[in-house]
Amino acid sequence: MARVFFRWVMAAALAVSAFVAVPTSGARADGPWVSVRNKQALGGTMMQTANAGAVAAFEVQARKFTLWYLAGPKNGRVAVYLNGAQHKVIDQWSAKQESASFVVKSPRPVNTVMLVSLGTNRPKAKGTLVNLDAISPQLDRCAKGCLRTPAASFMLNSLSELAVDPVWYPTAVPAADQPFYNVAIGSYVRGQDVLSLDANAPLIRDAMCEKARRVPQGVVILSFGRQIEGGSSGFGTALSASDIATTTSIVAGALAECATGPWEVAIGTSNSGGVTPFNGFDGGVTWAQIVDQARAISDIRVTISGAVDIESSWGPVRQAKAWVGGFTSVSGRRLWNFGSADGCPQSVGSRRCNNGWTIDDVLWVSTQASPSLVVIPQIHTQNGSQARQWAVIAARSLELGTPLRVAGVGAQTTACLQVREGCRTTGNDAWTAWSQLRQALDAIPSTAGMAIGPPRDIRWSWR
Repeated sequence: MARVFFRWVMAAALAVSAFVAVPTSGARADGPWVSVRNKQALGGTMMQTANAGAVAAFEVQARKFTLWYLAGPKNGRVAVYLNGAQHKVIDQWSAKQESASFVVKSPRPVNTVMLVSLGTNRPKAKGTLVNLDAISPQLDRCAKGCLRTPAASFMLNSLSELAVDPVWYPTAVPAADQPFYNVAIGSYVRGQDVLSLDANAPLIRDAMCEKARRVPQGVVILSFGRQIEGGSSGFGTALSASDIATTTSIVAGALAECATGPWEVAIGTSNSGGVTPFNGFDGGVTWAQIVDQARAISDIRVTISGAVDIESSWGPVRQAKAWVGGFTSVSGRRLWNFGSADGCPQSVGSRRCNNGWTIDDVLWVSTQASPSLVVIPQIHTQNGSQARQWAVIAARSLELGTPLRVAGVGAQTTACLQVREGCRTTGNDAWTAWSQLRQALDAIPSTAGMAIGPPRDIRWSWR
């Protein structure tokens, strides 16, 4: 299926009305959801999938209705979305197979219901199957008007098929009066700025909505500090995995509500802190699980991905490589390296960087380790030194046959404005940072014209 922004997909694809008899053969036999026979199903068959991430959407013409399913020992969890926003997560496990249901209420007369298989289950479960048996206008039974084995309006293998990539590749700096001149702004997320989440949620929503209305599309990196047991440091006030996931879902919800184009939220940590259990392979696996946890509770219209600020001065290369290996071993979600290339050469020749790193090591954690890896290099220095470093790294990537995937350029303009003394040497504004990298790449024949994504900014907190 063509990758189309979620709202456009909804407008074009939903054509089947619930409570109208629709042949079950309308569902694709080779699709991620299929019709299977079961004697306990209300109609003798039901829609079922075992594929993590599989999507099935239905249109229901009622303000109140019931979704019926067969719970069982081999079942897992499914996320239910109502009109694009997550409604609830249903655990379909039961010690024995039995009919079960839940009621959906909406102020709208026509509703879009989307089911997304999460591929997760409780420890007792023997599988991750999820299913939909029927959709009923009655709240307590499947009687008159109940649609048994409903055919999906559309099905997808993955949520990623719902949205275009929010990354775009400018060829020049846009005019200052054009919408694309405005850039996405992420946050260094301090625990003190988000706890309690109930109290701070409106502030977070307002800040993200304000940005989404001004910026056509983009990627927001939320940097939660270094990874610790159970979550992140939160730059002083620790945040649990649940805090991180909930904060991400608030940001994603605001972007989905207020944006006119596609957005992505990348959940970030770093390789700082030296050698710890959380900077190696297991840490990468755990961070991927946190990203999945956030995806499960976030608005489906926004892509959720992982991010890591890797800087050679912060930790040994083996640790950083192990972390990236851990994340990519269990997740195919995009992973952003939004770090720096400390001490790497500014001209072609040497390959040595700080702390025992080489430019080949920087390449490995930025592109080579996995097709899902992309880099948004820090181009903070006003003298252009970081731009020249990354241009040399890009040239080396072409020698090795794995071109550096530069999906953005990192600046810290807003963060510098928030500190009293400012940033005397590292306060590039966003488009200056982009221009520096563009010029540095074009100065090397092999990398001249290499595509680079738009700049992005970052701030402390939400203001």
